[in-house]
Amino acid sequence: MHPTNIAIASASYVGQAILMLGFALLLLHYFRLYRRPYLRFWSYAAFYYGLGSAFQLGQIASISLFPTLASSGLLLSQAHLACLYVALVLLCFGVFDVARQNPPPRPWRWVTYAAAVLISVKGLAFTPNTAGPETVPLFVQESTMLLLSGIVLTTISVFIWRFTYAMLGPRLIAAAIFLHGSKNLFLVVLFSRFSESQAQETIWAYQGFMNIVLLAVTALGVTIWLLESERHQALNAMQQAEFLNRHDALTKLPNRGELMSKVPVLLDSCRANGRHLVLMMVGIDRFKAVNDTLGMRGGDRVLIELGERLRKLHTQPILMGRVSGDVFVLAFDHLKRLSYIQDLAHSIQADLQKPMIVDGHEVHLSCSFGLARYPQHSNRAEGLLSKANIALANAKLPNNSSIMVYQRGMDEHYIRLADIEPELRKAIQENEFFIQLQPIYSGKELSLCAFEALIRWQHPVRGILSPDEFLPYAEQLGMATEVDTWVLNHVALILAEWKTAGEKIVPIAVNLCARQFTNRALCINMRNLLQKYNLNAADIELEITENVAVSDINTGLNVLSALESMGFHVSIDDFGTGYSSLSYLRRLPISRIKIDRSFINEMLGNETNLTIVRTLIQLSHGLKKQVIAEGVETKEQLAALQEMNCDATQGYLMSPPVNVAMARSILQQHWLEQAEMNAQMHVATGR
Repeated sequence: MHPTNIAIASASYVGQAILMLGFALLLLHYFRLYRRPYLRFWSYAAFYYGLGSAFQLGQIASISLFPTLASSGLLLSQAHLACLYVALVLLCFGVFDVARQNPPPRPWRWVTYAAAVLISVKGLAFTPNTAGPETVPLFVQESTMLLLSGIVLTTISVFIWRFTYAMLGPRLIAAAIFLHGSKNLFLVVLFSRFSESQAQETIWAYQGFMNIVLLAVTALGVTIWLLESERHQALNAMQQAEFLNRHDALTKLPNRGELMSKVPVLLDSCRANGRHLVLMMVGIDRFKAVNDTLGMRGGDRVLIELGERLRKLHTQPILMGRVSGDVFVLAFDHLKRLSYIQDLAHSIQADLQKPMIVDGHEVHLSCSFGLARYPQHSNRAEGLLSKANIALANAKLPNNSSIMVYQRGMDEHYIRLADIEPELRKAIQENEFFIQLQPIYSGKELSLCAFEALIRWQHPVRGILSPDEFLPYAEQLGMATEVDTWVLNHVALILAEWKTAGEKIVPIAVNLCARQFTNRALCINMRNLLQKYNLNAADIELEITENVAVSDINTGLNVLSALESMGFHVSIDDFGTGYSSLSYLRRLPISRIKIDRSFINEMLGNETNLTIVRTLIQLSHGLKKQVIAEGVETKEQLAALQEMNCDATQGYLMSPPVNVAMARSILQQHWLEQAEMNAQMHVATGR
């Protein structure tokens, strides 16, 4: 080679090596800072490109400046080409990560690296070697690499241009890589056109400086891209945070805060234009059962689907949002006649209650609606939402329509609820409750077989309150579990004291709230209770109402089965007032069924009622369950029940609820009579 060309080529390779090694360190720093996989690939690519330039510089020196080292030219040439091919592969991996947001699998990467090294060996083998590789011009040795890199680089530039944001940084990188690839292809064409060796050497020597310019532009583009990308991500994060501040993260509908800021604006608009505003509050019935059946993720999918259905309603509201777990709000400003409002609510209800498929399960939902209107019910946003919420709560009550318009007087119950909460908490803390026990008798001989524990409240102002006067409030306030715990502990204490006094006890039945039977902690609590008071599982019977047993069967079945395995007897209370489903009764692990007092009171009124009671007893016996009749108040009722083979009876005819001392006397009298009967039997049999 001519000395001038050697000097020019050496200077360009020195510049490329220094530039690319420095660029590799910069990209590695950016990777550690931003943790983007493509930066790591490009850092390694820059390192290998710089290393390859260093090997090329060594090859020039071995051939031209140090003839004694010319034999090492083949090794340096091989290392130079291998580094360039590996750098090209790493560049491709980085672009793949940019396009797919995921790097190629590690095994494929190692296979590709090996293939790149193999191609570099084959490429060198194809060079003319009549006088040895060290005598073959360098640009001829690189011809295959120039062709391949030109094709790959131009392709990569298209990918970067297409799969990145239209910002200055990516555009600079794409343009620089495209020019670099085009330059390599152009060199191949020039080398094939210029047969004169001197001209080829000159072109090859000077093209290195173009590489330096293009690599510098690429480095600048990467830096600008990172700065733009971080700014773009920061803006996206701010926008996302602002969106989530005003919208529900799950359904992407406006949240309660956004609704509360928009409803006053709607009210002002309606007030100025003489229009009416209707707020519809939509709640899913028994959504906890949906969560328990499908899991939390399944429940989330149900909510997302409901959100999509609301967006696709035929009559679109002017505002919609999700205000709590399973409650949505819709606002309409073009409805005046109540009949139109109710028709629209029925139409929306039909759309929302269509079956949906979630995780392969067909889900059937039921929804309740609470409606409030401006100006009829309130002229403030808070008041209107409160009235809609009260109407929704009334729509969820068992005997009410599922679509309720707010009416005056509906909120009296909720005012009472707010007043009674501190009183209930004080009653639990200061032991204002007390227990009464009502005997349960079995067979025609009316033998005592159990007691039922009935809670009473010695209110400091209102006197003695029955359970109906405070338990429904405790249930709605979420305090029913605390009340149940109080009852269980006092019943266990009564039994323990009787046992300590030497009494032979009978079981005491305790009616528990719905939440207890859907909580696995009930089994642990009952086990701890037995250990604390040294009782057996058969000493305490548990009762659950029929509606609760059926509506929460999927979640409560495991708890009931665990209680049964521990030795507890579980009864269904108020049987006949709920679903009365044979399939549910067959599945539930229960021991006894208590027929509701409403059936007993009316069974002698006509033949139909009597037939119903007889059928219920036969049904229960057919399912191998014992039957207890509640509310027996006349001898005629007792005689009829005994004729129908009812297993046990309970009511004022035999004994009203009594205090603990009187219950103990009844217990003692029972065992005394049993002893006398046994003695008489012994005498009669001559023993």
